Amino acid sequence: MFYWRKKMKNVVAEEMIFVNTSFNSQKDLFEFIADTAFGLGRTSDVKSVVDGFYHREGEYSTAMNDGIAIPHCRTESILDASVIIIRNSEKVIWTEDEECDLFFALLVPESNVNQMHIRILAQVAQLLLEDEFVAQVRQANDPSYIFDLVKELNTVL
Repeated sequence: MFYWRKKMKNVVAEEMIFVNTSFNSQKDLFEFIADTAFGLGRTSDVKSVVDGFYHREGEYSTAMNDGIAIPHCRTESILDASVIIIRNSEKVIWTEDEECDLFFALLVPESNVNQMHIRILAQVAQLLLEDEFVAQVRQANDPSYIFDLVKELNTVL
């Protein structure tokens, strides 16, 4: 008997990277991320992804230092683990004390196979600790350039 394993999609792809966006709120950003994931076939339900982001933010803010946030969610509606990268042209109010303009959004299936949620989060956090990496992402105007910087995330799974 043969078992066919579903081919996993890359965690990050060039069409999942956006620069010079103009979101004014966390709500607009979450909806854009969820809509993008839906359009790319990575989720079956936009609302559950948006709700998942809000649920996670309600537990603890995903904002880091230097205007960076790593919003993330795990829901059954997520079909493939994904990292959507957004560099907004202006800072978005994230919490009462934090504003962010650089976002690495993680979407992971609820099943969390092989602890992929933790592995992806750790890899993204490690990249974001490198000042040179952050500076290059902030200065880049071409998603393909940013993709070249982050494509190693595709080896996490």
